[in-house]
Amino acid sequence: MQEPTGSGAGEELPELQDMKVRGRSLKTWGFSAAAVLLAVSAVFGGLKKAADETPQVAAGTAIDAGRFEVTIQRVVAVKDLKPLFQPDDGGALIAVVTKLKVTDKAGATPPSDLLRLIGVPGVKDTDPPMGTTNISDQTRNPVLTPEYGEDVAYVWKIPKLSALPTEVKLSVQHYEFGESLLDKHDKWTTDEIAAESSVKVKDNSK
Repeated sequence: MQEPTGSGAGEELPELQDMKVRGRSLKTWGFSAAAVLLAVSAVFGGLKKAADETPQVAAGTAIDAGRFEVTIQRVVAVKDLKPLFQPDDGGALIAVVTKLKVTDKAGATPPSDLLRLIGVPGVKDTDPPMGTTNISDQTRNPVLTPEYGEDVAYVWKIPKLSALPTEVKLSVQHYEFGESLLDKHDKWTTDEIAAESSVKVKDNSK
């Protein structure tokens, strides 16, 4: 007796492709299911991506940073801010002027980790400012009164460059209120970046 040629699986495959469920082939059903799966994944993946993205905020917009309400007003490059701040030889200073309001019931000094310069030549993204000062009386690292907005400048040193940046990117830290596990008192801790902002630099260094 002559053995049949070819594999049995190869002979059945066309029959499976031709099988129909509710008037549609299995192949068509497979494509439809895959399309639905991709669509559902895109929806949930897209939502997750949107939730993970840091809000981009324009200058002049109030940012909820938990312990503070921060409004970035302007960014200015200056030759120096004597007697409070001076750059290194040949360098300059960049001052980020904010409207800063403490939302807590207790007063606080502007924290050094509230703002960061991102991608500025000569400044690491993790570098804290030299210090802060309020604009009204030029007090260095002032104590802020709760629920009262004050104009506060954060100041960084910029090394000698062929050209100062014309625009800077800033990040604003968010703080979360909770209980310290160590000694059971309430405290503010950093938890995420509240927002980022790109701001044009006004060059007053010349």
